[in-house]
Formats: sequence, C-alpha cells, structure tokens
Amino acid sequence: MLIERSKSIAHQVEILLRGKITSGEYPPGSRMPSESELAASFGVSRATVRTALTALETARLIVRKQGDGTYISKYGMEISACLGDEWDFQHMIESSGRACRIESVSVEMRTALPDELQALDIDKGDQVLAIQRIFFADDQPVIFSNNIIPARYLAKTGPYDVLQPIRQILRKYCNQEIAYSISDISACLPEATLMQALRLASGKPVLRFIDIFYTSRNYPIVYGVNYYNDKALRMRVTRAWSQSGAE
Repeated sequence: MLIERSKSIAHQVEILLRGKITSGEYPPGSRMPSESELAASFGVSRATVRTALTALETARLIVRKQGDGTYISKYGMEISACLGDEWDFQHMIESSGRACRIESVSVEMRTALPDELQALDIDKGDQVLAIQRIFFADDQPVIFSNNIIPARYLAKTGPYDVLQPIRQILRKYCNQEIAYSISDISACLPEATLMQALRLASGKPVLRFIDIFYTSRNYPIVYGVNYYNDKALRMRVTRAWSQSGAE
C-alpha cells in the first residue's frame, strides 16, 4: 500500500487503520492483525505501527491485551457514533430546546494557509473555500465556526448557501459524505474580533475545536477551527462503559 510522505508515516498509518475500523473491515470485538503483519502490509517498521496503535488506543478504538493481541473496542464505535451526532452544531443547539440560526460572516475562495495545507494534505498554492459562520441559540451567539474545503472537491461553482450544517454543504456542492472526524479540543482566550462576535466579556476563555473530517476513503475533506461558548450553551456527552473489567 502506498504511503504518502506529506504527513508523518505513523499518522498516515493511524488514519488508514481508523478507516478500516470505521468502515467495518475490522468489526467491533475482532482481533487485529499483529504488528508484524500490519508493518508488512503497509511497508513500514513495527515501531511506526506501534505508534499508530498507541494513538488508536488513546482514542479508545482498540484494546491491547498483553500476550493475546489487539482487539477492536466494542464500545469505541458506539462512542464515536454518538459524538458524531452530537458534534453537529445545529443538532446540539436544537437538542437544548432552543432555536438554531446560522449567520454567514464570510465566504471566499483563497489560497490555503500553511496549517490548512498540512491538515488537508494539499499542495502549496492550492485553492480552498473558506467559510466563516456564527451559530445562534435563539438570539445568543454560541459558536464561531471556520470551515475550510479544498477547491478540488467542489463539484459546483458559487454562490454557496452556507446557512446549513457542513454535512449538507458537502452533499450539495461536493457530492461527498463525512465518514468520520478527528477532534482536538482545548480551552483558549479569544481574540478581540471573536470576543465581539460571541459577545464575550474580556478574559473569558472559550473551547476551541480543531476538527478534520474524512471521507470513507480516508481523505481529509474539511478542516475546521470552531470556537464554542460553553457558558451560554452547556455540552453534555453520553458514553458507554464496558462492564468486563468491573470488580
């Protein structure tokens, strides 16, 4: 299998394995091939495979049993599916009992920035569609959203209706579906423009979601940097817990 060099080899192997898990090629509860078998399949070292497996274990997608092997988590897929639904901002807002309204800030075709090149695995000078929006819960702005889509995926030309969830935008203008996403969540202090957009007091932190959405073929199709005011809209996540290790 061809491994591209634009990302670290371990990260590429991790993405490929995630794809096999989410597609059902490695079903929940099944035993994965050994490190040696995976290394031979991908044409990489066992150390590289081990690094990729560590990332999958941290994400609770796999369980490694000493002396037995590596298994696909029976609960990781349930958790991923739950989080996938909850991470639809419109769904989150409407589930709280409030009306969702989306306001467009800007929509432009431009050259990709360095962090976007890396996240979307595209080349320097490539064009992207950059979408900035604000999500309101009733009349309260709660999420400032930045989504970047590579221009090469756009099947239709503008103008683009961006007053809908990102999943619908991809279906309408790219003929693509989101298979899964990887999110990095952290707290940060917003800049002045973001504070104004979300009507925040000075010094109040927000949650920052850095998301990469993938197709079923493991291609990154959207890079998102979203800021979430959890003081105005609380987040609740439900997760399943295994009973197999209970004492």
